[in-house]
Amino acid sequence: MVLGLVVPAAISFVFAAVAAYVGALRALEVYFDPNQDSVFLVDDRDPPRRQ
Repeated sequence: MVLGLVVPAAISFVFAAVAAYVGALRALEVYFDPNQDSVFLVDDRDPPRRQ
């Protein structure tokens, strides 16, 4: 009975940890690559222009 709860929880935790790790690596790759743009690194100091 305990294994029925622990095994799915452990699998879910490992999946979430791997997804967070891969996401962090991708974010760092975009951050340090001068040829790639990121939505979070856009220079938006000026207010948006209304059309």
